[in-house]
Amino acid sequence: MTKNMRKAIAIFCLLAMVLVPCQVFAAEADEEYAVSPRMTYIVDYVIGFAIRDCVAEVEVEVDGNVLDATRAKVIAELQVKNGSSWIPVAIWTADEDFYTAEVYETHDVVKGHTYRVKGTFMVWEGDASETVYSFSPEITA
Repeated sequence: MTKNMRKAIAIFCLLAMVLVPCQVFAAEADEEYAVSPRMTYIVDYVIGFAIRDCVAEVEVEVDGNVLDATRAKVIAELQVKNGSSWIPVAIWTADEDFYTAEVYETHDVVKGHTYRVKGTFMVWEGDASETVYSFSPEITA
């Protein structure tokens, strides 16, 4: 390939890059193609977990859309670590015909053991529903 031919190809490629619209930028600007994690019926959920003086304090709450949600349910499961497994210690449930549901409970725990809370969050809009699972950080009593 001659030097002049290489220059011509380089100029052609450069012009093609400048003159041809880039689809990537168009896709980024178009919200239809934007990737964002969001839930359909659940607006927010929270797990609060603390251990004070060998008493676990557990708060688990879910919120649906105040105008559309017809039912909300949370399950809070206090778990203790046993080797590489997690064993349920206590389970609490709140089930409401409303847009929000909350559990706030306390439970005695054993000093030196590691605990966490598993939260199950559910919201309904009519017959359709959504469920999300989440875990609190681990805490050693």
